[in-house]
Amino acid sequence: MEQKAVGRRPVMWVGAAVLAVLTAGGGAWALGAFDGSCGATLRITVAAQPEIAPALREAAANFTVEKHRVRGRCVQAAVTPVAPADYVRDAARREIGDAWVPESALWLGVARDRGVRSVPDRAPSIAASPVVLAAPRAADPGEQSWQALRDTGHSRRADGMSGTVALIALGQIDSADDDLVKDLRKGPALAGLTAVERSADPIVVTTEQAVVAYNDTHRPNPAAALVPREGTLLLDHPFAVTTADPGRRDAAQAFLTALGTRSARDILQRAGFRTVQGTFAPEYAQRFGLTERPPRALRPPELKEIRQALKAWG
Repeated sequence: MEQKAVGRRPVMWVGAAVLAVLTAGGGAWALGAFDGSCGATLRITVAAQPEIAPALREAAANFTVEKHRVRGRCVQAAVTPVAPADYVRDAARREIGDAWVPESALWLGVARDRGVRSVPDRAPSIAASPVVLAAPRAADPGEQSWQALRDTGHSRRADGMSGTVALIALGQIDSADDDLVKDLRKGPALAGLTAVERSADPIVVTTEQAVVAYNDTHRPNPAAALVPREGTLLLDHPFAVTTADPGRRDAAQAFLTALGTRSARDILQRAGFRTVQGTFAPEYAQRFGLTERPPRALRPPELKEIRQALKAWG
C-alpha cells in the first residue's frame, strides 16, 4: 500500500478509492465511488465567480454521483454564481455559501479589508486565466500593449476590474475620473465585440477564458486573446472554505481535493481555464489557438492598488 503526502494531509491510495484523514479537524472523509447507502446527505454550496461556475457545477455533479462520504454521510455539492464584489458587499450572499471561489486571491484581501472574517487570508488555487486584450481576429490586431488603450482610435471596454488593477500597477491610471476608466466601464464588453462603432477598432479587457467561451458561440467571427507585451495578471481562482461548521468544512475540503483530480482538471481546461501553473494541455492549447506555456506575468499588485481599482470601478 503506497502512502503519499499532500500538504499536511497524509493520503493513502487504496485501490480505486482514496482515504484522507483531515489533521486540522480530526474528521475523516473518503474519496471515490462507493456502493451501499450513505444515510443522511450532507449538502454544501460553493459561491463561485460566474465564469467558472458552469465548470464547477459539472465537477460538483460528478462529485455528488460518486457518493463521497464525510463523517458517514454522502456529500452533495452545489455551485451558485456570485460576482466577487456582490459577495464582499452583501452578507446575505455570503451566508448561502460554505466556500467561495472568486476570480483572484486579490478578492480575499479585499474581503478581509472590509471586515469579512469568515474569508481566510489565503486559499489554494484551482485554475488560472490571464487578463488579456481581446479584439476581432479578422482585424489582425497584431501585438498589443496596455498603452494601446490610451489610443483614442480604439473603442475601449472591460468585462471586470482586473484590467483596471493592471493599468494602475503600470501607472496608466491614477484617478477614478480618468477618461480611460470611464470608457472601460461603459460596455458593451466582450458580448458586443462585433457590434461596436465602425469608426474605431474595438479592444476589450477581459480574461482568456472569456475569449474561449465567446469564440465557442461566435465561430464565424472569433476574437483573438492578446497578452500585452508588458505582461499581464494571472487570475488564480482560489477555493476558500468559509463555513465554521466542522462537518461542512470537511465536506468542502473533500470537494476541493476532488477538483484536483484528472477528470476535474479536464473539465476546467475544456471550459478554457489553465492549470494552476498557468499551462494548457497540448490538445486544448491547439483547440483554442493559445500557447501551452503561461504568459509573462506582471508583478503582483499591492493592496493600495486594489483599493484604487475598486474605487475607480465603483
